[in-house]
Amino acid sequence: MKAKTGELPPEFEVTSGITLSRTLIPTLPPNFLSRKHLFSLLENPSPSTTVVLAPAGYGKTSLVAEWAQSQRDRVIWVTLTESDTLEEMSAIFIQATRNILPGFATWFDTEPGIRPVENVRRWGNELLATGKDFILVIDNLRQNTARDVDIAVKLIAQFPPNLQLVSIRRDSIETVYATFAARGPLSVIGVSQLSFSKLEVEALASMSKINLENSSIRESLEAAHGWPTAVSMLVHQIAKDEKPIDFERIVSSQADPLRVLATSVIETLDPQIRKMLTALSVVQEFSHEQAEVILGSDYSYDLINQIALEGNFFSQVGGSTPNFYFSKLVREVLLVELRKDKFEKVRIHTALLEYHENRNEPNLALEHAYLAGDFERVSELFPDAARIMHSRGNGRELIRWSVFAGDASQLGLLKRATVEITGRLASLEYHSVMSMVEQMNFDAQETELAGFIKQITHGAKAYVDFALCRFDDFDRSFEIAMNPTTGPLMLGIEEQLALYRLAAMRHFLFDETEKVEAIFTQAKTIATQSKISQNHLMISAINAMVLFLTGDYRRAFEAASISNSQFVRNGFVGIFGPIESTFIMARCQLEFSNPREALELFGQARTLGEQWQQWPWYFFADGYFARDLVFTGMVTESLENIKRAREKANAFENSSDIQSIIDLSEIFVRLTVNDFDRLGVLLERAPKITYVQQVRMTYDDHMGKKSALIEAKNLPARTSREKIWKHLVETSEVIDREQAALKEMKKALHVGAAVGAKETFLRQSREMGTLIMKIAGENPTVYLEDLASSVAERIKSDNNKTSEFSSSLTKRELEVLRHLSTERPISAIAASLHISLNTMKTHLKNLYRKMEVDGRVNAVEKAKAHFLL
Repeated sequence: MKAKTGELPPEFEVTSGITLSRTLIPTLPPNFLSRKHLFSLLENPSPSTTVVLAPAGYGKTSLVAEWAQSQRDRVIWVTLTESDTLEEMSAIFIQATRNILPGFATWFDTEPGIRPVENVRRWGNELLATGKDFILVIDNLRQNTARDVDIAVKLIAQFPPNLQLVSIRRDSIETVYATFAARGPLSVIGVSQLSFSKLEVEALASMSKINLENSSIRESLEAAHGWPTAVSMLVHQIAKDEKPIDFERIVSSQADPLRVLATSVIETLDPQIRKMLTALSVVQEFSHEQAEVILGSDYSYDLINQIALEGNFFSQVGGSTPNFYFSKLVREVLLVELRKDKFEKVRIHTALLEYHENRNEPNLALEHAYLAGDFERVSELFPDAARIMHSRGNGRELIRWSVFAGDASQLGLLKRATVEITGRLASLEYHSVMSMVEQMNFDAQETELAGFIKQITHGAKAYVDFALCRFDDFDRSFEIAMNPTTGPLMLGIEEQLALYRLAAMRHFLFDETEKVEAIFTQAKTIATQSKISQNHLMISAINAMVLFLTGDYRRAFEAASISNSQFVRNGFVGIFGPIESTFIMARCQLEFSNPREALELFGQARTLGEQWQQWPWYFFADGYFARDLVFTGMVTESLENIKRAREKANAFENSSDIQSIIDLSEIFVRLTVNDFDRLGVLLERAPKITYVQQVRMTYDDHMGKKSALIEAKNLPARTSREKIWKHLVETSEVIDREQAALKEMKKALHVGAAVGAKETFLRQSREMGTLIMKIAGENPTVYLEDLASSVAERIKSDNNKTSEFSSSLTKRELEVLRHLSTERPISAIAASLHISLNTMKTHLKNLYRKMEVDGRVNAVEKAKAHFLL
């Protein structure tokens, strides 16, 4: 990797990431000057907001931390940095809350990718449900004020009323004060309250045994005007040199007097300590283990702890494994010193490079390799590091790194573009990806990279095609990426496995079992050729799909649950997020006849589909809500759900594939209410998948077509799912011959017991249900008894639905209702019933009132749903 010709590569700041220390109350050093007399300024009721506002060096964090220690059991402390995204912020909020409420927000781990504002809303609701008051401290180290305005308004609006907010900031955001004030009382603690009083300055000097009778020394301290950090540095320096410092001259001659003072303090340190601090400043936060890596033979456990206790340069932060956090000002000064010794800087980054490599953290090792100037290692580490960044949705990081992927030559720019397009894809910038595909292939013409560029761009396009439900386009893109017509396949094993998983999803959604099985076999064949940890996740995800499609529901649920937790633990989101495992778990819960749990998971899949712009999952999951509504007798609401989905689909360009997904849900609805006219229309245009073929057999049987019987005999019976269905079809064919029907039903139940099938049997006819109860009575296993009990409950529920209206409708009204299901006009129906049009209208009025519908169409649909027609 190279920078542009003639350019100096930019100095990278090592990514620190989210650490536990940023969710804990900071630890104060033993010699900290207590400021308990200011606590009353912070003690406000809930809901209220206190803004602690002052420039750097006024002890804002120290004051709030000391006060928070006295309120420890109810303080949620979060520290935000400049690089934090909204997603990372919501993760910090959850962890900080768990520090005082173990087990809080279990949904956060099982529902990755929820929108940050929604995360904070649910966080707030769960806090409110505890019935206790809490204090949220946000120590905001961010400087991008304009960006924070939007963040503050979005997040603070979700805070619950049992929360006192304390915001620590260096600069003011006046436009957010209205949001603060809307929550309750608002108070601001500023420079005047935070400045050291004369007594506090004298106490600090006394602790360091400074003689204040010396007027020059006293004047030096007074020149700081109570500026806490300046006073502390002056005390430290004066105690060491035993002579005054002309701080007024420093202030008047320097734009940044604190930095000058900090530099002065560091320059007078013992050479060994100064060397140690300079080396450690390469990272903002470090552990003893990292310190030993950085310092080598100079490492001293006791000396690091001693420096942390003094708290002048870095301090210890809590957690199960204590870490140390540098003063930002001190570290800035030390980094200037470190950059002067290039050999030492390279040595440290090289040591950290090896440390992160050994921990299998290529994304962290990459930056140290670059900062060490080891561009050969950068080239080696980058592919795996990029994959981790890609799978975690770190598109910004990938785009940042893209400038190092090649020089300014034509080939170098193409190499950069391969990284940038991956970053755009990770950031879900689909329009930008499609634009880059066309441009990159044009630029690569007649170059040695033409074949590779074609493969990688069509791989990226396949992700976009799938996300936007363009399945025919996906098939073509996948074929070009994985089976190039010219030249060798140049995609890495990891990219191939990820595309195999994507192809498995595409075929899984349409019940194409054999295609998913074939993909699984191909993926397993190449998986052993790479050691990167995410490979086994791709395989586990495909395996869960195979298990479900073959009807092994218990194992499918277990595999999907494990896969989901692994994806969440690894931080995979966006196009790599575990929506398919969530969807499979939902389908399994549905088969286990746990509708509440199933709908909750479908809701998660739908939310993730929208959040990550993975629209096939959104529309498939949404369709199950329409199915549930009609199954519970809410026909109007079910069809309204279908209508809303179609309206949403119309917003997409080339929405025909999305409409096909919605058709599948409407087919279920129309079949349930016996609307065979509309069902016939849908079946003609629906994709030729297993479910549609099964419904078509029912439709053909209803229409009296002899082909239905022939098709039933030719049904496949390779997988458990197919065996159950075939046995059920054969049972229905001999339902009038009890012994033969019992024989086939027993075969179906034998397979069902092995895989945990339940709902498949409950959705059968009443006659089939009677067979199940008889078999259970003869052979009362746990599975059969549970299933028989559920069958009885389902029949009872159906009876209640049927009698709900039929008991209240008159004989004439039932006659009118049956005629409404035809397409004949009202006047013709009245004539055939030998009643006047006015009498007919009266019957209709009473009929609609009793059925609680607003017209003919809804009356017919509701009657079908309740088995009156």
